[in-house]
Amino acid sequence: MAQRYNTVVPDARLADNRVSEYESWPFGGTRPSLRYLAGLAATYGHGCTPVQLVDVDDLEQLDQTERGLLTVSRVQGGPLDRVAGGVIPPPGRPEPGHYRHEDAAGHAMHIGAGRIRRRIVSSDARGLPIREEIVVAAEESAQFRRWSAATNVDDDVIEQMEADVADVAQRYLVDPPVAVFARLLSTRDDVFALIAGRQSPRHGMDLYKIGGQLCALLAHASADLGHPHAANSHARTALHCADNAGYAPLRVYTRWVQSNIAYWAGRYDDAAQLVDTAMDDATDGTAVLRLTSQRARIRAAQGDTPRVAAALDLASAASTEPGAGEPGVLAFATGKAAYYASEAHRELGGTAYLDAAVSWARTAVDEFFAGPVLHPQLIAAARIDLARAHLARGEIDAVAEHIEPVIRTGSDQRTVPVTRRMSSLGTVLDAYSAIAPGRIAGLRDSIADFCSDPAIGPAVPDRGAAG
Repeated sequence: MAQRYNTVVPDARLADNRVSEYESWPFGGTRPSLRYLAGLAATYGHGCTPVQLVDVDDLEQLDQTERGLLTVSRVQGGPLDRVAGGVIPPPGRPEPGHYRHEDAAGHAMHIGAGRIRRRIVSSDARGLPIREEIVVAAEESAQFRRWSAATNVDDDVIEQMEADVADVAQRYLVDPPVAVFARLLSTRDDVFALIAGRQSPRHGMDLYKIGGQLCALLAHASADLGHPHAANSHARTALHCADNAGYAPLRVYTRWVQSNIAYWAGRYDDAAQLVDTAMDDATDGTAVLRLTSQRARIRAAQGDTPRVAAALDLASAASTEPGAGEPGVLAFATGKAAYYASEAHRELGGTAYLDAAVSWARTAVDEFFAGPVLHPQLIAAARIDLARAHLARGEIDAVAEHIEPVIRTGSDQRTVPVTRRMSSLGTVLDAYSAIAPGRIAGLRDSIADFCSDPAIGPAVPDRGAAG
């Protein structure tokens, strides 16, 4: 370091031991001068600035003038730019051939106009870029567009953000939650950073709506991965954003996530109250279908047959067309409504209800397979519900037929809603051991293996899910 420093800074005579003495300060050693910090920044190069070489402890030992000089050195042409014989480029200025953009939060982005670092693009066996590379490249372009906007936010930025939300909501139905989670988090952080800047009230409301949607999706993903406490934290932020944006559909979706967490934890009264709270906001798209389907299975778990029938009647009359703000998982699929209805009928028991449970679950499976894209988690849930309905009628062979494809579901798609359904099926199977002990034992072993390798969750599973 000393040799490099003496090469970069003209007339410098830095001794080797001085480097370690300066490093030890302020808890010993020797206090470095601002001239030394400027020379050291030049030695490191790559846009390093003197202020990046000190921390809170160092700054506390400097006087106001010195701290001021470090701050001013961030500005092109500051006094520290000219120390050590003028060899140091202005701190914060990128290397030659580059330009620098700084966003409202002070985060710098250096873009190479000449000398740039080439990345290695991952390709498949045919030499084509893999999907992740294409997604990342598009996201980087979108990020640059946001950072380089003439103002903090404009219509184009909002359009890009809305497109990002729509895409990730679509991918949620196909990709494993763990894969979606990182993208949700990154996009949410971008939105929060923009909200922290300055924008028009109209654009501010748009950002709160988008940020709330991302928080609601994070709540959904966290619950699916077995973290209900984290899910509720995201949900509360989503509701705050919904209030700031005045966006009712976001409240409906978020309350549904919270209701599911309570439902899977066995807190049926809380689950029902959360649905009732959101009903006044269910004015568009599939919101009524979502809430009434949820209400039906909650009332069935409570054994309230009349209210189950009333909820299912409302669901059958509800719109099945997604609204403009309901891309991907933000809409409530008719196949999902069908397996919710199957669960409700199965809980009521009795021949007629069990026949209806089988019929609704079969409808759910058929609808998911008829769609343009297969949704692994939803198909697995529907097949398990179909198996449960057949089991309630004592049809063991049908159970095996519908469970075997589910067993092949990849572990990264085995969310809490899926594994909890499967575990519950295994528990119910025990009651039929006397009918076909060998067959039941084989199914139980397969189910146990399936549930032992779920998608990432806590070491001690919490109760609560969003499926």
